[in-house]
Amino acid sequence: SNVLHYTVRSAVGVVAVITPWNLPLYLLTFKLAPAMVYGNTVVAKPSELTSVTAWMLAKVFVDAGLPPGVVNFVFGYGQIVGDALVRHPNTKAISFTGSTKTGTTIAQMAAPHAKKLSLEMGGKNAAVVFEDADLKKCISTLIKASFLNQGEICLCTSRIYVHKKIYQKFTDMFVQEARKLKVGPPQSDSIFMGALVSKEHLDKVKFYIKLAMEDGGKVLCGGLSEEPELPKENKNGYFLLPTVITDLPHTSRCIQEEIFGPVTCLAPFESDVDLVEKVNGVPYGLCASIWSKDISRIHKMA
Repeated sequence: SNVLHYTVRSAVGVVAVITPWNLPLYLLTFKLAPAMVYGNTVVAKPSELTSVTAWMLAKVFVDAGLPPGVVNFVFGYGQIVGDALVRHPNTKAISFTGSTKTGTTIAQMAAPHAKKLSLEMGGKNAAVVFEDADLKKCISTLIKASFLNQGEICLCTSRIYVHKKIYQKFTDMFVQEARKLKVGPPQSDSIFMGALVSKEHLDKVKFYIKLAMEDGGKVLCGGLSEEPELPKENKNGYFLLPTVITDLPHTSRCIQEEIFGPVTCLAPFESDVDLVEKVNGVPYGLCASIWSKDISRIHKMA
């Protein structure tokens, strides 16, 4: 009765914010707001591929009357500008979203200074579909989970494990729905997928598709042999059709590594033990989904 417990939230000082190109406004504001609310100042480095978005946001802050020095934007490459932000002695906290490789490098650089860290890194997210799942609802959601924003979201589903009893039916339905997705310039409301962020990234995604074929994978739609129907002025754009691949070994790089594009891999399973080993058998841990009408089964697998 003579003890008083209380919590005090105080600013840490300067927060470094490093954001990727895939959701350039959302992920930037997602980090800026809480840092500012708790009384910190921010130095933000957006991706060099989407610098204009941050530059436009800076203009909004100026127009809104934000005091100079509260939010600061610096532009440049990660190995130069990002490195300087992470190592600077006055940077007390770092919030990063991006690749696992870069995130672990930041953790190593920040560790000797005991800086506060928030790291949101890559994923190789799995969906599990049991034989009693509502396929209509399941496929509708997993199509969006796989191909939204061209698959350029860290939470996108890129591995789908389907019970052997319904595997062929699921595959046929999933491919049918994937083929319905329209790819092209986003000005039209009928377009679901736009261009990938750059030629280099498109080449990377195509490289993984090629690897899948070399590993014995079967491309059921999209891939390297099909091209989207595009207006003449967009023929040289960085577009890729939704790609569905089956028959890959678990050791394939397309199963093990984050592709970050409109590519998802399907595989059958029979036993729960085999399923858990495959779902957990990648060097990532970000998100997953389980599809079944049996709630106890869902909790058991989760």
